[in-house]
Amino acid sequence: MSYPQRSWDDGDVEVVAKRLWAGGVATALVAAGIAFVGVLIINSIFEVGIQTAGRSGALVDNASTVIPIAAGIAALASTALLHLLLMTTPPPASFLSAIAVLVIVVLILQVFLADGSIAAHIATGVLYAAIGIAIVSMLSGVSATSVRPVTHGGGGGWDRDPGYGQQQSPYPPQNPYGQYGDQRTQRYDPRGQRDQWR
Repeated sequence: MSYPQRSWDDGDVEVVAKRLWAGGVATALVAAGIAFVGVLIINSIFEVGIQTAGRSGALVDNASTVIPIAAGIAALASTALLHLLLMTTPPPASFLSAIAVLVIVVLILQVFLADGSIAAHIATGVLYAAIGIAIVSMLSGVSATSVRPVTHGGGGGWDRDPGYGQQQSPYPPQNPYGQYGDQRTQRYDPRGQRDQWR
């Protein structure tokens, strides 16, 4: 199901919900993969735990499962927010980026304000920032491909513009045979030749 909305740049467009949410699900899978790889690198290579965002300073239990699931949920929630912004706000990608940056900053600040080691704070902050940036960048691309132009139908409804993407000539079509039409289709009249010598 698609919802008509007002484009603020290229006329009237509508949101293609199937394409938007397909991109949102793909973004959730990628975000979960980034989170899983990040947790493995932090735990195995740097041997540091993932810090919880809170005052307790505790580490996340089963971080290799909890963090990827949380990243996927965050991507789906961001997709829902993007859908709302596409239908209501002028530049939806800009508003999504601003909201996501604020959320990421608050989340990282909570991590650094909690008790724990500096290494755990830095590792967790970098992981959360990487997940957030990945979600925003991918959804920004999805938003650009999830709308299509429409034209007002005769009954006041919305129709897709069949000529979208086609180059329209600003000039009327020209007759390649001049103003007298196609001379090859006219019959020869010898009387016309005699009349011109009188």
